[in-house]
Amino acid sequence: MHPSFQIFRDVVNKISPIGDKDWQLCEPGLGLKTLPKSAFFVEEGKVYREIGFVVKGLLRSYYLVEGEEINTAFFTEGQWPKAYHSFLTQTASRQWIQALEDSELITISYKQLQYLFANSPAWERFGRIATENLYIASQLRSEMLLLEKPAERYINLAKTHPHLLERVPLYHLASYIGIKQPSLSRIRKRLAKINTAI
Repeated sequence: MHPSFQIFRDVVNKISPIGDKDWQLCEPGLGLKTLPKSAFFVEEGKVYREIGFVVKGLLRSYYLVEGEEINTAFFTEGQWPKAYHSFLTQTASRQWIQALEDSELITISYKQLQYLFANSPAWERFGRIATENLYIASQLRSEMLLLEKPAERYINLAKTHPHLLERVPLYHLASYIGIKQPSLSRIRKRLAKINTAI
């Protein structure tokens, strides 16, 4: 088995166990894709025909709104960059997904995934749980933007995803938590003074 496929299988098994027989249904449909930094995995206006899994690297998803890029998610090793609406409906995406680092992805097509769901209860269960996890993540992000003050958003991001602070440029983080970069810089300076005083 290709080492990247084993990484993929290990992560899938943590979500919902997949036995050898069901894995054999899947493996022939897996592909490998490399994306250099700044390349796009998904582009607005194109149909998203494959879902991805990050073996190595970092990607971001964003929308272009009146000329401004609004970040909605970051995807690191073990995560799934996805334009879910485009993938499920097989219609043109309104979203962009771009590599922020040189990245390696495993891909699986919409057709292959539907085949797995139709022929394997184990894969169908995996799909249900993955969709539930996606819904929870989407709701938590909506609640973050609606209910938390900017400083709270940054503090919680630093607690839950500290690796992003080391790998993602500040202006992208600011967009993700719904503020401008100068505001985030002020928040960081204020927090640094508080930590120094403690």
